[in-house]
Amino acid sequence: MKKLLTLIRVALKVNFGLSLLYHRVIRQKKDIWVVPVAVLVLVSIIPMIYGYVKLLAAMYGALRQVGQEQALLTFALLAGQFLILVFGFYYVISAFYFSRDLEMLIPLPLRPFEVMLSKFSVILVNEYLTVLVIVAPPIVYYGIQSRAGFAFWTNALILYLLLPVIPLAIVSILVVGMMRVVNLSRKKDALIIVGSLVLISAALGLQFVFARSGRSELDGQAMVKFFASPDSLLKQIGAGFPPSIWATKALAGGFSGSGLLHLIIFAGVSLVLFYGMLVAAENLFYRGLVGIGEISGRRKILSQAEMSRRVSSGRRPVQAIFWREWRIMNRTPIFLLNGVLTAFLLPVIFVIMAKAGSGDNTFILMLAMTSPKPVYVILGSACILLVCGCLNGTSSSTFSREGGQFWMSKVIPVSPREQVTAKFAHSYIIALLGIIAGAVMLIFGLHLKLAPCAAAILFALVGAVGMTAVGMIIDLARPLLEWTNPQKAIKQNMNVVFSLLANMGALAILGFFSYFLLKAGVPGNTILVLVFAALLLFSWISSLFLLRFSDKKYMEIEV
Repeated sequence: MKKLLTLIRVALKVNFGLSLLYHRVIRQKKDIWVVPVAVLVLVSIIPMIYGYVKLLAAMYGALRQVGQEQALLTFALLAGQFLILVFGFYYVISAFYFSRDLEMLIPLPLRPFEVMLSKFSVILVNEYLTVLVIVAPPIVYYGIQSRAGFAFWTNALILYLLLPVIPLAIVSILVVGMMRVVNLSRKKDALIIVGSLVLISAALGLQFVFARSGRSELDGQAMVKFFASPDSLLKQIGAGFPPSIWATKALAGGFSGSGLLHLIIFAGVSLVLFYGMLVAAENLFYRGLVGIGEISGRRKILSQAEMSRRVSSGRRPVQAIFWREWRIMNRTPIFLLNGVLTAFLLPVIFVIMAKAGSGDNTFILMLAMTSPKPVYVILGSACILLVCGCLNGTSSSTFSREGGQFWMSKVIPVSPREQVTAKFAHSYIIALLGIIAGAVMLIFGLHLKLAPCAAAILFALVGAVGMTAVGMIIDLARPLLEWTNPQKAIKQNMNVVFSLLANMGALAILGFFSYFLLKAGVPGNTILVLVFAALLLFSWISSLFLLRFSDKKYMEIEV
């Protein structure tokens, strides 16, 4: 046990690097810019927190009128666990099988489950931080509004600590089993990607099927009976993932018999799945690691003419750097899954959230209810497209993904501006894929009319330029070049977090700007013109600053 605790403590220190950050900022007086940037990030999230609280207030008020306020807890808990279940695949695969420290850990006198448990602990702590902003505000708001007592807050703390265990344990068991099978083939990278897609698709499909099966058409008498029960709506929302229902009843029930019973059920299932994960680790973990770093290639004899053609043929610098960036992304399964796949995954999640509602146009109806004027349907759809296209971490990890190989970018005879231009083109194409996928989702999945969707696409294409440039600026300012596994370059890269908050802050500012213009009586077409002009200015300034900043910063980066 002592060895295990020591291993977990070291893994957490390596993961967060707080001691190194403290040493560089406080002792060495380096990276002082981190302090004002952190303050700026905290300030930038205030509008988002304000908007989130206003949304919670509206949802709680509407649910309370029909006696279904507990559904707010179910929605928050389900959203948190669902995100962990889907996006945990990337994290678990990378931490378990692509960490560079595995070469040092495996020869040590440690059991396989101890090595895997240290990795799992790091993932667990990171997921606590991930779901904090999603789960904590609804629980706190519900507790305050319902004047909850000591029992509610005690159960809330216990459930928060247990919340990521079930989805992460499920993901870990599936990943360990998948990697044991993948390890038997020469095409490991391709099978990892295909296997991950299959598992993620299965999770999304089951969530959609269960949510749809839990929904039924209600006549007048059945509707009265439906709303007569305070549990009816939460059961419908949590039909796709029963643990969210158990957690809700444990919170609402407190120390009553029902509350304690559901808390015990939730904790018991968590412990059973956790134990199953340890058993899978002990029997399959090391077997899946054998040969994972091996690569296979085709033995092809080149003629002298073919060799001469390949060596002498060249590309323009921007084109060559672009294809180099493309290959770095596509040949690393973790980069591909976190970047390109996320651009397609977010629209699918939007569709599932909408289709799981009370009708096929739930999401568009929600837009119509909160925004009765067409201007907000266009701007709301554009915001969704920007989220689908730009919030995947591709641009904000552009330089970090090179890792220790960044020295090559410093010595090749290509100017920083040309390299940054090529990298920008690559990140923007990924954003474009997300925008296209989001547009398909709006048109075919949610039946948005072509005219507002076309306008939203135009807004998103312009805004994506600025958001991509901002992400690259943040990563260029302090790239994370020292990482133990490729997942850390994206998932555990604070540059990705800063970029996410900065871009969400920019969207929030534009949203408030549009709201105040509407309140001031400005015509809708005028608002669209002003917002489009603001996006153009934002994108022009950001891209210009990126090019100028690259001239100064590129050669200062230490590798």
